[in-house]
Amino acid sequence: IQEDWLQCCGIEGPKDWDKNNYFNCSSRDVGSREACGVPFSCCKRKPNEVIKNKQCGYDVRKPGYNYDVSKIIHEKGCLQAGEEWIERNLLNISTLGLVVTFLQIIGICFSQNLRADIFAQKSKWH
Repeated sequence: IQEDWLQCCGIEGPKDWDKNNYFNCSSRDVGSREACGVPFSCCKRKPNEVIKNKQCGYDVRKPGYNYDVSKIIHEKGCLQAGEEWIERNLLNISTLGLVVTFLQIIGICFSQNLRADIFAQKSKWH
């Protein structure tokens, strides 16, 4: 979901990974290679990349990182990306909700008809 659909990183952004024991910058002191980085799910895929680079997010939040971070990882938070996706697809989501509601109501009506038929048949037995 993060990589292809929403193209996001963290809830509010890549800095959210400071709260994770493996990715916060102080983890370097305990030997975590992922310190000051982000998970690979935050990385932007290269067009011709066949095998996903699992180490692409290493050190990207490290002070003095030499490359343009915006070309390597998604900088938008998933909450914002999700809200934007919902706004873009609100008509489809609403239509789907109405269709599901309609089908549920039809199912209830058929169930009630079946129930009434069962009671009608049972009343003939006695």
